[in-house]
Amino acid sequence: MAQKEHLLFKFTFLFIYIFSFGCSQPKEQKVDLSQIPHDTIVLNDSRLKLQNGVYYLGSKPYSGFIKELYETETLKSIGSYFQGKQHGLTKTFFPNAKLETERNYKDGIGYGRHFGYWQNGNKKFDFIYINDKREGIQKQWYESGSQYYELSFTNDQENGMQKAWRENGKPFINYEVKDGVRYGLQKSALCYTLKNEKIK
Repeated sequence: MAQKEHLLFKFTFLFIYIFSFGCSQPKEQKVDLSQIPHDTIVLNDSRLKLQNGVYYLGSKPYSGFIKELYETETLKSIGSYFQGKQHGLTKTFFPNAKLETERNYKDGIGYGRHFGYWQNGNKKFDFIYINDKREGIQKQWYESGSQYYELSFTNDQENGMQKAWRENGKPFINYEVKDGVRYGLQKSALCYTLKNEKIK
């Protein structure tokens, strides 16, 4: 009887843990853009100066949009700025005009969802930042479309399940972090990618 009660307790705890923490994801972070005017300036405009991480137009911190162009005059990047700092969405593009990255900022620091794409259109990464620190599930994919890793962070520290796969789909990392301690398969560090069992 006591053994059954113990098993029931363990099962109940595991159920609560999984649904309360295991599947949790930070809420979508919104940035107030209401004070940003619709003015747009080109990055190489001689009036625009970067000083200590802040863009100035003349003597005042710039608020508006800054765009950068390739030599072909196609759009390379565009982002919104408030008081000289990145604030809101910044997008970058490949020379063929396909979207390369979407990154969100608040007062000059990473905040919210960040997406990246390979030139073939496949998703490259899906990251979440809160005050420039990784938070929640971070995902990355190979150029082929196969998933590379899925990592879980709390306040920029590994927390929860950490998984990574070779391009052929075989796992090479599968461990859990609890209170800073790792438990499980740790065959490799995430400092390179693998293709056909070889370093790429």
